[in-house]
Amino acid sequence: MRLTRRAGASLLALAAAVALLAGCTPAPVPPGPDDWTLEPIAIDTRVEWRPGAPASDAPREGAGDLVDVSFSMSQLAADGTGGFWAKSAGSFLHVGADGETLARFHDEQLSQVIAIASSTPDELVVARAGTAPAIAVLDTTTMTMRDVPGTAAGGGGSSLFQFVDVATRDGDAIVAHVRPERVGYLTLEILRIDLEDGQREVLHTEPIALDEAPKSFPDVPPVRLDIDAEGAIHLAVPTARVVLNPDGTERTRTPQTANFPQVAVRPDGTALWWGGDAARTSATSAIVGGSADAREAIESRSSCSGLTRSDALRASVDGTEHPLPFLCGANDAIWTGSTWIVAAGGEADGVLVRVTPPKSFG
Repeated sequence: MRLTRRAGASLLALAAAVALLAGCTPAPVPPGPDDWTLEPIAIDTRVEWRPGAPASDAPREGAGDLVDVSFSMSQLAADGTGGFWAKSAGSFLHVGADGETLARFHDEQLSQVIAIASSTPDELVVARAGTAPAIAVLDTTTMTMRDVPGTAAGGGGSSLFQFVDVATRDGDAIVAHVRPERVGYLTLEILRIDLEDGQREVLHTEPIALDEAPKSFPDVPPVRLDIDAEGAIHLAVPTARVVLNPDGTERTRTPQTANFPQVAVRPDGTALWWGGDAARTSATSAIVGGSADAREAIESRSSCSGLTRSDALRASVDGTEHPLPFLCGANDAIWTGSTWIVAAGGEADGVLVRVTPPKSFG
């Protein structure tokens, strides 16, 4: 049968309508030259949990698949080789520079770890909370952990303080911790701690009111830090975005109002910050790849309205801020290789997203 051009067009239109009714969606539009690209990261659930795990713990043959929507990840750490570590409760995940799943393991004893950083690709520096707060070094190949001298409660430390974040640089841990000051207030201290002998130096202190971040109250107000190649410390607290010189002296302070502040800085000092309300912007983004569920989870965070974590995203470059209309309310973020990695979402819509700026951004 030969179709006329008009009949062929009618059949194409009918096929398009049927596909639409069947729930099919148009192919994603490729990103433009000025778009920020957002790429969901898939996890291979068939990877063994950890070396030496019982056979009963290993995934069944054929079980699992590449999954890009899962439970939420709450902490991230660059591994120094372009990959990253992610953590949720007692579960850890290692993803390589090319996006391959390198390792997964679960240890309930690690549920009290509230912040992670890496000293080598397979060694993590962790901040432990709970009744025995400490800075510790976790060897993920042997699953052994040692406390850094002088940081554990009862070992020269005090159970009245809590570590809240950690980063690493040149064999040291750069640590944020808080201790009671007076009624309604804590003292935030930024410390440099030698990972071998525990020697410490106080770099910076400032007061924090317990009610500064209403949505996190009565927990300790969130504090996040990151370090650039120069050694400058980028510090996100509920009331400000702060940049400290390597010696701890204050370089800049920008007021904000944030419930769950976050910061992730790339080596040149360009940083992503989460805090405060969304602002008008001409910036655009495009989602690259991913399942329909992952794309929906990312798109749902293009607005901060209705989110528990409602702190908006902005980038700072040489002192100039650029509001960004995507990934509102991140759980954590880091720079690794040549991109940012952002963890967002909750137990049913958790996503890991690779965020690449346009060439025009620098």
